[in-house]
Formats: sequence, C-alpha cells, structure tokens
Amino acid sequence: MEQIGDKIRALILEIQAHQPNLSALNNSQEKKDSSKTERYTILTAPSEGCPYGECDGSGLITVVDNQKGEVFVRMCQCHEIRVIESKLKFACIPDEFKDLTVASFRVDLYKHEDSRARAALAKRIAVNFVKHFERMQEKGKGLYFYSDTKGSGKTRLAASIGNALIKQYRVSVRFITTKALLDEIKSTFHEETGLTYSSVIEAIKQVDVLILDDIGTENKTGWVNETFFNIMDSRMTAHKITIFTSNTPIEGLKHDEKIRSRINKMAMPVAMPEESIRDALAQKENEELQALLYR
Repeated sequence: MEQIGDKIRALILEIQAHQPNLSALNNSQEKKDSSKTERYTILTAPSEGCPYGECDGSGLITVVDNQKGEVFVRMCQCHEIRVIESKLKFACIPDEFKDLTVASFRVDLYKHEDSRARAALAKRIAVNFVKHFERMQEKGKGLYFYSDTKGSGKTRLAASIGNALIKQYRVSVRFITTKALLDEIKSTFHEETGLTYSSVIEAIKQVDVLILDDIGTENKTGWVNETFFNIMDSRMTAHKITIFTSNTPIEGLKHDEKIRSRINKMAMPVAMPEESIRDALAQKENEELQALLYR
C-alpha cells in the first residue's frame, strides 16, 4: 500500500512540475488571440442614424490597422441604403408613386375584360423590362405607354419601373412631365435662377433613365421641337433609356417627323386600357377610411 501511495505522490509531483509550462502555454495562446482581435480598432462611433448600429449614419466606418499602422475607411452595410435613398430623391418621382412596385399594379381594378387583358399585358411587359433591363440598355430601348383616357395607369406603371430600376440596378432615374421640363429649361433664361441652359439640357441627356410624362400635351412651337429634337437625338445616339407616357400613339404626336421617328426608334409602344382606374382607387380608399372612421 505504501508503494502505491508513493507512486501516486510521485505522479502528483510530476503533474505539478509541468503545471507552469501549461500555464505559460495558455498565456501565450491568450496573447495570440488578443493580438488577432485587437489588430483593427474602429474609430467611428455607432449612432442611431445607422439602422445596423455600425457607423455614425454616414455610411462610412474609419478603421485603424494596428499591425500596419494604417488608417482606412470601409463601407457600412447601410451605405447601399443611402445610395438608393439618394437616387430615389434625385428621381423626383411624385409622392403618389414613389413607393409603388410593378408587382403591386392591380389588373383586377379594371371593370371591363378587354381593359384587364390590356393591363395584364402591360404589366407583363413592365416586369420583363425590369428583368431584362441590361439587355434593353444595350439596345437603348425604352417603353412608350399610351392611352387617350386619363387615369388609366400609364404614369403609375412608368413610375413603378423607375423605382424598380433604382433599387435593382442602382441606375440614375429622372421623372419629369414635358411641361415641367420645358419650364425648367425656360427658367435658365433668367440669371437669378443660377442654372444654365446647357447644364439643364446636359443633365437630361445624360441621366441613365428618363421618364418623360405626358408627351404630346405641350404647345408645339419651333423652340419646343428644336429642344425635344436636341434631347431625343442625343439620348438615342447614346443608347440612353427613355420611358414615355402619352395620351396618343407615337404616330399621333403633333411633333416634327424627325422627333416621332426617334421616339419610335427609342421605345416600344405599349397600349394601356381606355378605362380610368383613378376613380375606382379613390372609391376603394374612401371605403377603407369609412370602415375605419365609422366603426
């Protein structure tokens, strides 16, 4: 028994003799792990302005590489959100349409069967246009939504395409009515605006996707024809996408033939229903509010 006890004591002493080495090893490993975690120091303080709680709301994070002694900046996850928000703001899509999607375009609101068929086809074209946008960009081919009926969904569908292109492809989009565009150009004739004719025209020429609403409703003058030709010819040559809405087919536009031929080359015509859904939407909204207010 004494021999067994001696063996156990010897084993304990042996373990104790090795204990400092094991401790040193652990300390060494901890230092290595610590050096890994402390290689980078983040200088940017998180704020509520960042939905991910990683940056100060600017979309940028300043980092120090302690090993190399270098400072660099990396993008925060929220940077993409900032880009989209900025492009949506630049697009000037009316508040009525700014959150709408192509998918939420409701064909069932049309009362007549032929209207629903036209609306369904227009929606399918819009969906596929967004899906194959890069191919459409190569061809420089946009869309021309037309219907003689106000409130038929032309502008709503065009604006929804603009929203989708910003979010999916990060392209620059500008929505503007032809009247507002001409007014904006005319405003440059007054020095106090701070804008120049060339800067406004160039911005319209260069934007990736131009949504030109209500073409054909403006007064047709020599200056209007000259201005439109200048814009259309430049965008057609540069393969820039233009989406039009109008109350008349391309061949019915009262513009110069040179303008009509360029629009025909730049955009595929899409017939919209000759039925207004604006009243149907208004009635539906009123019914929903009545249900809320009268209960």
